[in-house]
Amino acid sequence: MLKQLLGGLTLLLLCRLAAAEEPALSAEQLRFVTANAEFTLLHEMGHLLISELKLPVLGREEDAADQLGFIGLFLLYGKQRDTDFYQKLLDVAEYWRLKSLRPKPAHEEIQPWDSHALDAQRFYNFACLAYGSDPDRLEWMIQTTGLPVERALYCDEEYRQAQYAVQWFEQRLQRPRGSPVRQRIRVLYDEPPGHLSHGQEMLAKVKASGELEAVANKASEMFDLPRDATLRLTSCGAPDAWYDARNAEVVLCYESLEHFHQLASSRALPRPPAR
Repeated sequence: MLKQLLGGLTLLLLCRLAAAEEPALSAEQLRFVTANAEFTLLHEMGHLLISELKLPVLGREEDAADQLGFIGLFLLYGKQRDTDFYQKLLDVAEYWRLKSLRPKPAHEEIQPWDSHALDAQRFYNFACLAYGSDPDRLEWMIQTTGLPVERALYCDEEYRQAQYAVQWFEQRLQRPRGSPVRQRIRVLYDEPPGHLSHGQEMLAKVKASGELEAVANKASEMFDLPRDATLRLTSCGAPDAWYDARNAEVVLCYESLEHFHQLASSRALPRPPAR
């Protein structure tokens, strides 16, 4: 059921890319941008569900949100067994590999004491979940990602564990069909930053589509939230996204979409071996 939560973000990306005065992205690059934007929204929605529905978490919440977001991609696409879907999974892992290699100022470095895993750890975690989802068909992913055999041996167990956790809370916490919706997620649009080309045009298209409202409404209908929440599209000054538990607000940053676009434009993305 979580697959209905994501319709708006893909449209947002397409509007952004169509409006930009930059070279058009290839199909592979557009897939990379879309896959990582989808995962970002699912990760932050994971934080919302953990906080608002009081989901039990053993370990770090950031790791749990990563697993919720990644398994959400399978729900979004119905776990299609084709090369394009598997490549989407690899795109999410690849983002964290690229991020781990990118020189960054000291204040952006992930410290060993941080609540987030190191970028390189998140890369291997996602590569493991992707491979573990279908190891008989995805043996090529071990070579493509460099996933050590010592980790790969147990990736099918890691995937099944994460999949079971998502299915467990869906089955137990989904709103009973026909029950009234008491609390809702509203959508707020802040002005896009001036340095983004055609920002106002892009914002107008997204608003007119009503797609982000459809995402918020579906989440409101699926789960009995204890209070109203917000999905906000805004400028953050840097690529970022987060869930503000104090205000029950999921924040998506224009700069993150731009960051995915820049990475996709400047890097050669990995491909599965030819068969």
